[in-house]
Amino acid sequence: MSNSLGRSALLALAWGCAHPAPPPPTTAVHVSGPEAELQARFAGTYVYAGGDAERRAVSAAVEHALSGLSFLAKPVARSSLKQRAEVRDAYTLAFDGLGNATLSSPGFPAETGPLDGRPVVQENRYGDKSQVTLRFVDGVLVQKGHSDDGGAQTDFRLADDGATLLVRRVMQSPQLSAPVDFTLTYRRQ
Repeated sequence: MSNSLGRSALLALAWGCAHPAPPPPTTAVHVSGPEAELQARFAGTYVYAGGDAERRAVSAAVEHALSGLSFLAKPVARSSLKQRAEVRDAYTLAFDGLGNATLSSPGFPAETGPLDGRPVVQENRYGDKSQVTLRFVDGVLVQKGHSDDGGAQTDFRLADDGATLLVRRVMQSPQLSAPVDFTLTYRRQ
């Protein structure tokens, strides 16, 4: 009997080694403190309020970035940049309380990711894929994207009034003469 007990113990040990224990369940970490306050302050929908002057500034920023390109390359590059620099009608900023943010705009895919700066692959409505990060930096929600063709950064800065959202977008590429850099104004709905 002691021999069969020994064999059973060996079989149990071998079985335990062959099948590792399942990982412990992950528990959601709820955001609290200053980070939670920032998320609560930023959460909401903001509608474009910049008017024609800001739209013209976007066009001027695109033209400035194209200034060093050949006349043959400009039309294609202009079209591509204007699409990616399109003024969005609205932004909705949502936070799940677990450290993730979702940025959404009508007609555009939602962009969701962790607020700790870990990159996630996002695809825009033009089929461009990029590594995107999100995080709060000095009270500003910063979204950075990087692809083989260049990169972009969008800063969402909430004014002291809590109702005005300034959205600064900077797009860079080695093919451009200068970055495309513009700021747009949105108001809380």
